[in-house]
Amino acid sequence: MQKRPRFQRYFVFIFAAVVSVSLTVPTNPLGSYESLNAVLAIVGPKSISTLDYEEGVERYKNLSRFFPNYRKKGSLHSQVIDFLIDRAVVDNVADEESIQVNEKRIEAEIQKRMEAQGISDLEQFKKSVQSQFNLPYDVWLDDLPYQIKKGQLLQIKVSPPLPSEQEVQSWYNKNKAKVGNEFKFRELVFSPANGSIEEESRLFNELTEIRNKSLQDPSFFKLVASGPRNESRYRLNGGLVNYVPTFELYKTQPTTASVLAQVGGQGKFSEVFRDDRKRYCLVYIEGMRPTPLDAVRKGIQGFLFREKEQTSFEEWVVATRKNTSITIFDPIYIKEHNISNPEEKYNSD
Repeated sequence: MQKRPRFQRYFVFIFAAVVSVSLTVPTNPLGSYESLNAVLAIVGPKSISTLDYEEGVERYKNLSRFFPNYRKKGSLHSQVIDFLIDRAVVDNVADEESIQVNEKRIEAEIQKRMEAQGISDLEQFKKSVQSQFNLPYDVWLDDLPYQIKKGQLLQIKVSPPLPSEQEVQSWYNKNKAKVGNEFKFRELVFSPANGSIEEESRLFNELTEIRNKSLQDPSFFKLVASGPRNESRYRLNGGLVNYVPTFELYKTQPTTASVLAQVGGQGKFSEVFRDDRKRYCLVYIEGMRPTPLDAVRKGIQGFLFREKEQTSFEEWVVATRKNTSITIFDPIYIKEHNISNPEEKYNSD
């Protein structure tokens, strides 16, 4: 009997081993992967998968407090699906308008915002973002591409109306406490000759004595504030600062503005305090009144316009979504919204 060549025997053994292995490979991992990355919805040309949903849950929890309540319907699960659908709608229109947000565009936006705040250090900017939005910087950064697209679409697709004079007046009347007061005050400012404890203590005691005498005779304070030792830039006017809104004063003298707001009331003296330049100060309030509308008109107009921008954009998203082909496959969402045909177009009201 003729023996087979050795290479043929090896081929038979290898082939048999391959067949054996292929027949015993479990099929569950593939099905498991498909389940993990199942398509939950199709929004125009974009699909939303289970993996998108898992990533979206944490983003939605961080950002949902910025959304209006009427956009929060159903369970958390359905709210996240709606959130992802809305984002997909915005992405689709941005693509149609050739709005591209790449890494360079994001870097340019960060630089622009840093310059607007007068910040040159990135770490300081990160702290500012966290304080301003009460968000981790990474969460804010992940959402920045969407905010850039939103800003572009507001210019191209949305035309929010300017606030009317009646709206400005109404907001001012309802929010006088937020607008705050403006003060007419006289200030006395001394700088220590050195940083010793003795010098600091001497100045504090001297100003305390001036305050005590002025409580008995306010004209004495005016006399001292007009003297050559007063370092106030208003010394030639007897240290008198004419009516200034606290929010304006806060830009240049935040400590003094805070002290005035705490003291309040015409004819009152502050306690001795140190300002932002480590100088010892004393202020006397000669007048206090609500900040007039003309002084805050532009600020109110800007605030109301930003509100209108947000409202107009939300309305535009809703309208655009209604005109977008949307197919829902997610069983939880289908059940909550009573969708009879899983493959029918669905547009949330």
